[in-house]
Amino acid sequence: INEKGLKKISGIVLNRRISKSQQVSNWDADVLSEAQLRYAATDAWICLMIYNSLRDSIK
Repeated sequence: INEKGLKKISGIVLNRRISKSQQVSNWDADVLSEAQLRYAATDAWICLMIYNSLRDSIK
């Protein structure tokens, strides 16, 4: 995989599209919005899913 970026890699490895719309939102806010929390959780979850998929593919 020569791509850099979670959106592209998740498309290649998982055949899944993820939204990056909250990437440029205000992350310095005292309270994060529901959309920001969902975005952060999705980023972490997708990374784990990519790792698991790649790990399983080399077994």
